[in-house]
Amino acid sequence: MASDSDHLQRLEDLGARHHNWVLRCRGRLASGDPFDLILFRGFSSSTSHSTATDADAPLLRAGDQLETIEILKAPLQPGVEQVLEPAMAPETFWPTLAARQPWTDPP
Repeated sequence: MASDSDHLQRLEDLGARHHNWVLRCRGRLASGDPFDLILFRGFSSSTSHSTATDADAPLLRAGDQLETIEILKAPLQPGVEQVLEPAMAPETFWPTLAARQPWTDPP
Protein backbone atom coordinates (compact mmCIF):
# COMPACT_ATOMS: atom_id res chain seq x y z
CA MET A 1 0.00 0.00 0.00
CA ALA A 2 1.30 3.44 -0.94
CA SER A 3 2.08 5.94 1.81
CA ASP A 4 0.15 9.19 1.96
CA SER A 5 3.32 11.05 0.92
CA ASP A 6 3.55 8.76 -2.13
CA HIS A 7 -0.08 9.59 -2.96
CA LEU A 8 0.70 13.32 -2.76
CA GLN A 9 3.70 12.97 -5.07
CA ARG A 10 1.58 11.08 -7.61
CA LEU A 11 -1.16 13.72 -7.29
CA GLU A 12 1.34 16.55 -7.85
CA ASP A 13 2.55 14.75 -10.99
CA LEU A 14 -1.04 14.26 -12.14
CA GLY A 15 -1.91 17.91 -11.51
CA ALA A 16 1.14 19.04 -13.46
CA ARG A 17 -0.28 17.25 -16.52
CA HIS A 18 -3.86 18.49 -16.12
CA HIS A 19 -3.87 22.27 -15.82
CA ASN A 20 -7.66 22.38 -15.80
CA TRP A 21 -7.87 20.28 -12.62
CA VAL A 22 -7.59 21.22 -8.96
CA LEU A 23 -7.10 18.19 -6.73
CA ARG A 24 -8.43 18.54 -3.20
CA CYS A 25 -7.27 16.12 -0.52
CA ARG A 26 -8.85 15.86 2.88
CA GLY A 27 -8.02 13.83 5.93
CA ARG A 28 -6.85 13.94 9.53
CA LEU A 29 -3.54 14.96 11.03
CA ALA A 30 -2.00 12.67 13.62
CA SER A 31 -3.38 15.10 16.23
CA GLY A 32 -6.91 14.32 15.05
CA ASP A 33 -7.42 17.75 13.48
CA PRO A 34 -8.80 17.78 9.93
CA PHE A 35 -6.63 18.90 7.02
CA ASP A 36 -7.40 20.23 3.57
CA LEU A 37 -4.79 20.30 0.80
CA ILE A 38 -5.12 21.80 -2.66
CA LEU A 39 -2.93 20.64 -5.54
CA PHE A 40 -2.74 22.66 -8.75
CA ARG A 41 -0.33 22.43 -11.66
CA GLY A 42 2.04 20.23 -9.72
CA PHE A 43 2.14 22.26 -6.52
CA SER A 44 0.44 21.49 -3.23
CA SER A 45 -0.69 23.86 -0.52
CA SER A 46 -2.39 23.42 2.83
CA THR A 47 -5.54 25.46 3.42
CA SER A 48 -6.05 24.15 6.94
CA HIS A 49 -2.77 24.10 8.84
CA SER A 50 0.65 25.71 8.79
CA THR A 51 3.46 23.91 7.03
CA ALA A 52 7.24 24.08 6.96
CA THR A 53 8.73 26.92 4.93
CA ASP A 54 10.91 24.35 3.16
CA ALA A 55 9.12 23.53 -0.11
CA ASP A 56 10.78 20.10 -0.12
CA ALA A 57 9.36 19.16 3.29
CA PRO A 58 6.39 16.82 3.03
CA LEU A 59 2.97 18.31 3.78
CA LEU A 60 1.90 15.08 5.45
CA ARG A 61 3.89 13.42 8.19
CA ALA A 62 3.85 9.99 9.78
CA GLY A 63 0.50 9.42 11.42
CA ASP A 64 -1.41 11.82 9.15
CA GLN A 65 -4.23 10.08 7.26
CA LEU A 66 -5.30 10.95 3.71
CA GLU A 67 -9.02 10.11 3.53
CA THR A 68 -10.37 11.54 0.26
CA ILE A 69 -9.27 12.96 -3.07
CA GLU A 70 -11.53 14.84 -5.46
CA ILE A 71 -11.07 16.63 -8.78
CA LEU A 72 -12.46 20.14 -9.22
CA LYS A 73 -12.49 22.23 -12.39
CA ALA A 74 -9.82 24.91 -12.46
CA PRO A 75 -9.69 27.76 -11.92
CA LEU A 76 -11.52 27.76 -8.59
CA GLN A 77 -14.03 30.54 -8.14
CA PRO A 78 -15.17 31.67 -4.67
CA GLY A 79 -18.53 30.17 -3.83
CA VAL A 80 -18.69 28.09 -7.01
CA GLU A 81 -17.03 24.70 -7.33
CA GLN A 82 -17.51 22.42 -10.29
CA VAL A 83 -16.81 18.85 -9.19
CA LEU A 84 -15.36 16.76 -12.00
CA GLU A 85 -14.78 13.65 -9.91
CA PRO A 86 -16.39 13.32 -6.47
CA ALA A 87 -14.39 12.72 -3.31
CA MET A 88 -13.23 9.14 -2.92
CA ALA A 89 -10.67 7.17 -0.93
CA PRO A 90 -7.17 7.00 -2.45
CA GLU A 91 -7.59 3.25 -2.91
CA THR A 92 -10.59 3.97 -5.16
CA PHE A 93 -9.26 7.13 -6.81
CA TRP A 94 -6.31 5.55 -8.63
CA PRO A 95 -8.22 2.60 -10.16
CA THR A 96 -11.01 4.99 -11.23
CA LEU A 97 -8.55 7.18 -13.13
CA ALA A 98 -6.66 4.18 -14.49
CA ALA A 99 -9.92 3.06 -16.11
CA ARG A 100 -9.91 6.39 -17.99
CA GLN A 101 -6.58 5.78 -19.70
CA PRO A 102 -5.11 7.65 -21.45
CA TRP A 103 -5.86 10.14 -18.64
CA THR A 104 -8.90 11.77 -20.16
CA ASP A 105 -10.72 14.49 -18.28
CA PRO A 106 -13.76 13.32 -16.33
CA PRO A 107 -17.11 14.06 -17.98
